[in-house]
Amino acid sequence: MAQVEFRVGVQQLQDGAQQPPRLGRAGELVSQDAHGRFYEAVYRGNVWGGSNPVAGVAPGTALATAGVPLGLYNPPGSGKNLVVLRSSAGYVSGTLGAGSIVYGAAAQSVNPTGGAQVTPKSNLLGNAATGAGILWSGGTWTNAPAILRPAYTLGAFLATTASFNPPLIDEVAGEYIVTPGNYFALMGIAAAGTTPLMLFGLTWEEVPQ
Repeated sequence: MAQVEFRVGVQQLQDGAQQPPRLGRAGELVSQDAHGRFYEAVYRGNVWGGSNPVAGVAPGTALATAGVPLGLYNPPGSGKNLVVLRSSAGYVSGTLGAGSIVYGAAAQSVNPTGGAQVTPKSNLLGNAATGAGILWSGGTWTNAPAILRPAYTLGAFLATTASFNPPLIDEVAGEYIVTPGNYFALMGIAAAGTTPLMLFGLTWEEVPQ
């Protein structure tokens, strides 16, 4: 009969190492999260994120090619799938119009025009590598995004009430994957409000196809 060996206690291993499974001090097989939820993907340099410039951007009023608040573009031939992990939204200034911030997507084969390109940052802070995904704030795209689902609800919101509302965060958790030649957008379907400005953020993992 083959004998199975285990090891008790924390292990520090290198990639490619072979090691027996781990037991706890009571003899139980240890199977648990060793670190934060995204630790492994971040540590491998595969997770990226970014936001609009700090001045903010108008959230928009309808799905259109122009003025997309924040778009995540995966260029053709990138060889990567962009797995959306999380989105966030925050208030900057002005009076927001009632409505929704939605997710949308469309095909895209070239960089958008206008607006501002945002340089994504590796979530492995200090990593100077460049990822495949391109973020664009307030740009004009070839195709208007088709709605995927609502993400956040907006109300009549202004600076005097902003301190009572936390930032909006959605754990997308890989629900959407942006393949090469497509983009993923955050955009408002809402009343115009009065000079509203918001910040939007996206976090994604880049996975080889």
